[in-house]
Amino acid sequence: MGEVVLLLGLLLLSAFFSGAETALVSLSRARADALVDDSRPGARALQRLKAEPSKMLVAILIGNNVVNISASALATVIATREFGSIGPGIAVGLLTIVILIFGEITPKSLATRYSERISLAVAPPILLLTYITQPVNRIFDAFGLGAAQRVGSGNDDPIVTETELLHMASYGEEEGTIDENEKELIERAFVFGDLSVADVMSPRHKVFSLPEGLSVSEVMDALVDSPYSRIPLHGDDPDEITGVFHVRDLLKAIAANQTNLPVSELSRPPYFVPENQSLTDTIAALRRERHHLAVVVDEHGVMEGIVTLEDLMEELVGEIYDESDIAPQDIIAHGSDSVTIEGASEIRVLEEFFDRELSNKPTDSVSKWILEHTQRIPQNGEEFTLDGLFLRVLRANPRRINAVLVKRIADPQAELDLR
Repeated sequence: MGEVVLLLGLLLLSAFFSGAETALVSLSRARADALVDDSRPGARALQRLKAEPSKMLVAILIGNNVVNISASALATVIATREFGSIGPGIAVGLLTIVILIFGEITPKSLATRYSERISLAVAPPILLLTYITQPVNRIFDAFGLGAAQRVGSGNDDPIVTETELLHMASYGEEEGTIDENEKELIERAFVFGDLSVADVMSPRHKVFSLPEGLSVSEVMDALVDSPYSRIPLHGDDPDEITGVFHVRDLLKAIAANQTNLPVSELSRPPYFVPENQSLTDTIAALRRERHHLAVVVDEHGVMEGIVTLEDLMEELVGEIYDESDIAPQDIIAHGSDSVTIEGASEIRVLEEFFDRELSNKPTDSVSKWILEHTQRIPQNGEEFTLDGLFLRVLRANPRRINAVLVKRIADPQAELDLR
């Protein structure tokens, strides 16, 4: 009877080690650190195990193999005593099935589903086992594992990748851990690092600048309807930016009765950035040099446009409107059969306007509905039909569709293939 109880105990230990291995390997190191921050019981032990995964695995494998071999030997002894010469065969057959079902499949399935809870529970005893198996670990380090680590040095896989973080943000939104705005901010932060200044700058033909030879009073007349606080100055060539002044300095000059002062004396030298410079480097440079505006130039030093801190911040948080800005409306109706709509608008707004359900809509935004069909970002002015509606792209850039004109058509035929 005592041998049977011992055998059951060994089988339970086999299940324990199998489940512990799956749970501990499944849980990320980042999650273990977060559990420590939350002061969860067992989190400290878990963190130490995740910091040295090879020692953890060696300890678990030693424990699991010891109990499985012991269980096999004990089962063979019991079966031989009960069934004679055929006992070993019976023991091997039955024990294989029992270990497979109750020592491997069942505990591993539970550990996969409840990896966090099980990891916290098993971490302290497994950590203790790593201390007990320390001599064996040293042997492995000296031979097998040590050689493997030397061969693979510098090629370790990252703990977490950008793609995994983006998926985690999506899962977090689905579970309610983070809201939609937080998820969008995370996604924008990753896109931010992939963009260059040329992607977000105001192009040369849209740059508002003034001649450097104007006086303070002349500049004031020119700025009556200007919404800008920092103004570039140019020389004889409008593309030759020679300085940048702040309206605040202009007001100080007026208060000091210096209306005849050349505005160039109030300016500071322009800050130039190459058009292929990343947004991450640009925002760091603007902060370091204490500039809010930079002139974007190509490889020949020719001005391509300007970029401001506000332009960079809008790539992270979306459009920023101050008191003088007029925020664009999501939808502008042109009668009952035509509408201008923002790309970020919910697709249900379009459905409600035309009183119809759009087919094959994969997401809740107009731009993503279009992208699902086109598989690319259409250019400004491009026209096509979708779901019996005529569409013309009004505003788009290489990264997103900003505004679209949508019209009802009486006889929708084959849609243009934009793929």
